[in-house]
Amino acid sequence: MLFNLFLVLCCIATAAVLAVLVIRCVGGKRLKFGQIRLSLAKPLALAGETVTKKDSAKVALWALGILFITYGASLLYSGIFKDGVSWQSFCNAWQHYDVIHYLRLAELGYFGNVENGQHLTLVFFPLYPWLMRLLHLLIPNYALCGHIISSLCYIGSCCVFFRLVTEEFGKKMGWLSVAFLTAYPFSFFFASIHTESLFLLLSVACFYMIRKHRYPLAGVLGALAALTRMQGVLLAVVAFAEYCMSEHPIRKIQNRDVRGLWQDFYGKLIWMGLIGLGTLAYLLLNYAVEGDPFRFLVYQKEHWNQGTQLFVRSLRGLWGALWNPSQGYEFVSFTTWGPQIVLFAFCLIFLLYGVRRLHPVWMIYFVICVYLNFSLTNPLSCGRYIACAFPLPVLLAMGSQKRPALGHFMLTAFGILQGIFMLAYFAGRHVC
Repeated sequence: MLFNLFLVLCCIATAAVLAVLVIRCVGGKRLKFGQIRLSLAKPLALAGETVTKKDSAKVALWALGILFITYGASLLYSGIFKDGVSWQSFCNAWQHYDVIHYLRLAELGYFGNVENGQHLTLVFFPLYPWLMRLLHLLIPNYALCGHIISSLCYIGSCCVFFRLVTEEFGKKMGWLSVAFLTAYPFSFFFASIHTESLFLLLSVACFYMIRKHRYPLAGVLGALAALTRMQGVLLAVVAFAEYCMSEHPIRKIQNRDVRGLWQDFYGKLIWMGLIGLGTLAYLLLNYAVEGDPFRFLVYQKEHWNQGTQLFVRSLRGLWGALWNPSQGYEFVSFTTWGPQIVLFAFCLIFLLYGVRRLHPVWMIYFVICVYLNFSLTNPLSCGRYIACAFPLPVLLAMGSQKRPALGHFMLTAFGILQGIFMLAYFAGRHVC
């Protein structure tokens, strides 16, 4: 009964967020309910600042230090609980679940990686294993190649993210946002052989170019993001929303500004369409391997038990799995099912908090990240996926500006939780 009430409140909150976003996108500034007026844009006492090379170097060192701690923790775990400190024990600590598939794809390619006569790993997008395969020409170890790529992308993403936030909200917000990004309970996956760090770098860089209205670069970066993960193609939605809010195409149509619309088409819109080429390349890969551009959908459904559904049904499924875990997998309730329900509620709270504070394009991307990942029929890795939802650490930093004690508490709690989940992952528990 209480959980049903929770679902109803989630639906009401979701509808409210979407309604406010739509009204803000079309230029509305307030809602009227009789004598009550609700402002839809809350002014912020924040101003952007310039990022210097020294600032970028400090952020890079910060990210390098986080990687050092993360990799050091895996070596310490191996030394205490496993077979001692060695390269093999280090690899054993990190190589669980999807990592195995990425390593096989990098080594064998999509054509050579066959299981039970099928190319089941077609469901994994290709840019990350292709980069590992390319780096392997210089470094003869696929696992090392994966960790190098993830580490470099993580450092780069922290630098770009800091620049993005600082230029919009100032350096204090920039540092706080980076702190929350790195403290997030599942951010240790940025150091692993997964697509998180690569996708974060490409999506943040694409978003930065969108905000700067540099659409050709945004198109190229968005296409690469779409070649890394399915949701990358939805950066085109963010780009189009930014274009509509800044260029006012409806007004140009009303004024019959044909020249302005034509300039927008070849200077902006056509580059947004470039983002879709990343997804097109992935479909062509499916066609080349199995003769069907949508073969990955078949494997997702039949082998990986994955598809899409309304987020309410996904939450209901998580709730059922929380209280009735499979025999031998009782610990999963504490590492996957329960934390993901809490995470959705946490994200929804900050969607409500930020819908009047952040620019709508920030919130559109946050909505995409949350609801796309929580609308899966088999939501196993939402905690890892939400690590790339970079508007969340910005909202956490924004809330910490006026309540520093609460901010310090959340950073500490996040750090402790990250340590717990990271050790559980090293132990082979279901944290994926």
